[in-house]
Amino acid sequence: MIGRKLRQRYQIIKKLGAGGFGETYLAEDLDIPVTPKPKCVVKQLKPKVIAPDIPQIPLEDIVRLFEKEGETLYKLGQNHDQIPKLYAYFEQNRKLYLVQEFIDGHDLIQEITSGKQWSETEVIKFLD
Repeated sequence: MIGRKLRQRYQIIKKLGAGGFGETYLAEDLDIPVTPKPKCVVKQLKPKVIAPDIPQIPLEDIVRLFEKEGETLYKLGQNHDQIPKLYAYFEQNRKLYLVQEFIDGHDLIQEITSGKQWSETEVIKFLD
């Protein structure tokens, strides 16, 4: 995926991570006429069958649910500062993608699993 363009707009720079639902990449938005290009996060979703006794869900149904979730994520990102904004969601080559605001920093899981005990002030600042 590194170096690949999605929708002739999002240039994949590097892989950020992977999990049960897919892979996450850092990308540049080539449509924005500034240098350096703004960064964004591209999530490639890979729906899987959860259990062998559950029938495979048709791609059309998955896409419909994906679009509904995309609309919800868009609304949440517009109304809450703590949620990355959704820029786009689309299907390309039978794969589903979300494009979201890039927020520089480290994962929440790193904060939680660091073993550091937080002060009340740090917790309040984090939740703000």
